[in-house]
Amino acid sequence: MNGPLDDGTVGLRFKGLPPALAAETLDGIGGRGLGLFDSGFGWPLMVLRDSALRHNAAVMAGYAAARGMLLAPHLKTTSSPHIAGYAMREGAWGVTVATPFQARVFMAAGHRRVLLANQLVERSFAREAAAWTAAGKDREFYCYVDSVAGVELLDGALEPGTSLSVLIEVGHAGGRGGCRDDATISAVTAAVRRSDRLILAGVSGYEGSVSHARDGSGLSSVRAYLRRLRATMASVLPYCENPLISAGGSLYFDLVAEELASDRYRVIARPGAYLTHDHGLYRSLSPLDGDAAGPPRLRPAIEVWAPVLTRPEPGLAILGAGRRDLNHDEGLPAVLEIRDHLGRDARPAGGWEITALNDQHAYARLPEGSPAGPGDLVRLGISHPCTAHDRWLTAVIADDADTVVAVARCYF
Repeated sequence: MNGPLDDGTVGLRFKGLPPALAAETLDGIGGRGLGLFDSGFGWPLMVLRDSALRHNAAVMAGYAAARGMLLAPHLKTTSSPHIAGYAMREGAWGVTVATPFQARVFMAAGHRRVLLANQLVERSFAREAAAWTAAGKDREFYCYVDSVAGVELLDGALEPGTSLSVLIEVGHAGGRGGCRDDATISAVTAAVRRSDRLILAGVSGYEGSVSHARDGSGLSSVRAYLRRLRATMASVLPYCENPLISAGGSLYFDLVAEELASDRYRVIARPGAYLTHDHGLYRSLSPLDGDAAGPPRLRPAIEVWAPVLTRPEPGLAILGAGRRDLNHDEGLPAVLEIRDHLGRDARPAGGWEITALNDQHAYARLPEGSPAGPGDLVRLGISHPCTAHDRWLTAVIADDADTVVAVARCYF
């Protein structure tokens, strides 16, 4: 990824960045005083606001600490060690990842605690992770097991004298991985205890697949699942070393704090969307946003800027950003603001609505008398950060004065 392309077009690897920046490693860009709108950045462009990232990291850290939870943000969302730094500077316990590749990214970046929230079936990486933990006394690595076959796979993959810490994943009907019943939990627990190379560290689960609603029924279902997770933890606790229990995506971390709190083990929450947040899904459903009262709210950090290409019909603008640049799995982007090509003359976006996306175009319906024209820039808010970042290998980070303070690499 860091070498030149075969055709010699060094500097053209990252869309939106000026070639002179893209040809670098992107380190040390902060402090140059680069203006977002006058330094050669191209459009469309994903921008993260530094103030919102800092705010969100502090808000979640304070929330978790007040409830006795530790944080291991799920960094599949951004796959960026630079963005992870915002959480780590606020005292995050470690990082969560979903795949061996993601684990390698954060291990190489110097992170010391890595939770692979998934079954590990890649034998070569199991050996790599065991060697990595053995090479540093302050390193911790955890992965999931949910079957006797999975336990035997890991045990057989490891070299004699090495070890891995595992968490028994508790699942639910219709969910992803995880033991579906008590008999399986007992069998997996016994299999781990028989192994000389696996260390039982606790249990884990994902409540976000139980429900996607915060109505009475949804909250009740999630609580019931978390109570099952807690009961499983109680059953395996006598066999655990330095025990922990982990749950808590971006939607129900408040219930995790209420249902799993204990002084007998560590509670590790894994929200992934909170650092960048959004203007849609989590804006409406997060316990730290919407109309909920109480702690400070999270702030959307993500915006995608797109140019107006043409006004081919009254009440229609075609923007230069589409499905390659904007996610739409949890709703189309929201139009937040319009500016001229130099980022000046900010205008409200009342009456604007994105109605459809093509690969490289967005259809915006707007009041017929809107003065927006070709070359103007439109600031878009997205819904669901987890599918927004993977369209970008970099994220430009700017302050509130539109000065670029960093360009974060994202390893997808």
